[in-house]
Amino acid sequence: MQPPDADESAILEEIIVSARRRPENAQDVPIPITALTGGSLEQAGILRLEDLNQHMPSLNVQFANPRQTSLAVRGLGNNPANDGLESSVGVYLDDVYLGRPGMASQDLVDIDQVSLLRGPQGTLFGKNTTAGVLNITTRAPDFMPYAMLETSVGNDGYYQARGTASGPLDDSLAGRLSFSKVSRDGYTQDVTDNRRLNGEDRQGLRAQLLYRPSDALQIRVIGDYETENSICCTQVLYSEGPNNGALYKATLAGANATVFYDPTFSSATINDLSQVAVRQGGGSVETTAKLSGGYSLTSITAYRAWHFVPRYDADNTSVSAIVDAGQSVDDEQWSQEIRLVSPSFGAVDWVAGVYYFYQYQNNVFITQYGPAANALFGLPVFYNDSQSNVHSYPKTNSYAAFAQDVWHATDELSLTTGIRDTYENKSSHIERDAPLGPVVNTSLPAYSSGPLQVSNNDISGLVTLDYKFATDLHSYISVSRGAKAGGINEAVPAPGLRNSSAYVLPETAIDYELGVKSMWLAQRMMANVNLFWTDVDNYQATQIEQPVPGMFVQTLSNIGSIRTRGIEAEISSKLPEWLIFRLTASYNDAFYTSYGNAPCSIEASNAGKLTCSLTGQPVVGAPKWIANPSVSAAHGIPGDLNAYALAEYAWRSSFFGTPDDSQFARVNAYGLVNLRAGLRGHLGSSTWDFSLWADNALDKHYVVGGVSGASGPTFGAYWLVPGPPRLWGASIRLEF
Repeated sequence: MQPPDADESAILEEIIVSARRRPENAQDVPIPITALTGGSLEQAGILRLEDLNQHMPSLNVQFANPRQTSLAVRGLGNNPANDGLESSVGVYLDDVYLGRPGMASQDLVDIDQVSLLRGPQGTLFGKNTTAGVLNITTRAPDFMPYAMLETSVGNDGYYQARGTASGPLDDSLAGRLSFSKVSRDGYTQDVTDNRRLNGEDRQGLRAQLLYRPSDALQIRVIGDYETENSICCTQVLYSEGPNNGALYKATLAGANATVFYDPTFSSATINDLSQVAVRQGGGSVETTAKLSGGYSLTSITAYRAWHFVPRYDADNTSVSAIVDAGQSVDDEQWSQEIRLVSPSFGAVDWVAGVYYFYQYQNNVFITQYGPAANALFGLPVFYNDSQSNVHSYPKTNSYAAFAQDVWHATDELSLTTGIRDTYENKSSHIERDAPLGPVVNTSLPAYSSGPLQVSNNDISGLVTLDYKFATDLHSYISVSRGAKAGGINEAVPAPGLRNSSAYVLPETAIDYELGVKSMWLAQRMMANVNLFWTDVDNYQATQIEQPVPGMFVQTLSNIGSIRTRGIEAEISSKLPEWLIFRLTASYNDAFYTSYGNAPCSIEASNAGKLTCSLTGQPVVGAPKWIANPSVSAAHGIPGDLNAYALAEYAWRSSFFGTPDDSQFARVNAYGLVNLRAGLRGHLGSSTWDFSLWADNALDKHYVVGGVSGASGPTFGAYWLVPGPPRLWGASIRLEF
């Protein structure tokens, strides 16, 4: 934990961001940005991506498992995991685009800054986005020696250790080494055999070198590696559906199976494995050369690999009907970016560059049926003890050229324009092996799609007008266009559907922003407010198809269009200087403007409907209201000590948890309270810090993601991944 010192300046901290590929005060950038410094992350105990929900407006991170990590901004992005499509929210780690959202499912250790840029950011960032960008930067090596070691213990077997060492290796070379280790016992009880499910076990390492032979040249080399082996991601019964689950309980009884409904989300009933194994890592080389005339040239070459292997009891019951179902992923990517940045002291400053991205995956979707498949699901008897494997090999080549300039027409008025041309080619090959089992399963024959390929060329653009009414008060208005590339649905087409059903068109967004950024009371108070309106066409989400009369299947497709509009606000104050109040809040009205062929909820299905119109209905996973107030205090006390405390409250209104907008899958509004308090002092030239803390201090039952419905005996029931219960403990930190 890194609390603010009691004697620091009375003004609010200035945060420098690189949203326009040059260092700028966040208050001077005409983009809706929420930025958290590394110190703020440590002070709040933020360690995981999903923890950012409690600190940023319009953000909704949902977590079903590392592969099915879903980021949405303003309601855009909560789509089912599909390895042939990118997220609507681009995630960057040290200016390197992460091709899968799951690559960001790692511990936030030794972080310099996390910033959320809302709205399309397709002009300057390496992949086009329709909803926004989450930009994560780590702390660079320092030529001043520094070391830190922190350890934490808590209830439920919680243990965390992390450390950093940085300093010079010679006059022109500095290094930095960081590590992390986190473990926690499971907080979901398996009533079948008393196992503890949904635990954590991760460890990671990051090493860096910074070579600076002169003021004109800097080379930063980063390498990281993380592993996870967790008894993780078991879903629990969220809603039994109509009539207390009468639709499926009779079938469960006939198969001698049980499920367990626990309104506290703390119990489940499975009898097979539920665990994930993740290995990921990569490296990057960032070279920056300062040229004559104030220009700078930057090259970023990067490689990343991500390997995910799940083992899931997919029937969620006490019998072995589907003993294992899940998609293993073997993902590798390369990227290269070169950009030229002009000096910033003229009437016009600009950035221009080129970008290349390559990604290759080797994925296997495994469905292994157990001896109870026939009894539980009513499947033909030859499904019992059989297995079906589907292989897919998606590949992406993406090329882009971009430019953005700012014309300072006067000292008060500036005009920003930008354009990006992106060409993407995606290919894949989908194969299903002949089924394995004691009896030939004629329902799952061998299949080969042959070569599948799709290409897109999209133009993104930006126009922003910014006017400074005073030094600490300016307003902006902008129009931008963003696009998310099309792709290939990495699944075997259902009977009656041709290979053409596998293709998904690009998603495009037109966004309008009107905002004000201001500082008041001699920079002791900040108030930023912005209005937004975004129209999205060809939104990529789950859709119902009818391959033959009377047969309906779910595929990932372009469902139609969405509109999201609302207001966002950030307010901070430092009055008095030892007390900091912060509020981020948003109102977001996200709804389908066209979605005529949607999946039906259990309510509509009971009325005899097979496909439904959700036009005019709320978008899945999009709470209308989010409010995150916090207050922190730090003050000197006798003994040359610094006492500090932090209280946070994160509240969001209810939202639909499944794409069918079922009332039975509506996630109720909830608020989480986090508390921290501690002492900080000095021991010679070193600093020590001891703190007590409680996350989810009121032990609120809530949802982190994975809400889903199921067919067969659980038709009409909905499942979720529960949020962690109250975690309390203590931390000690030493800095040298």
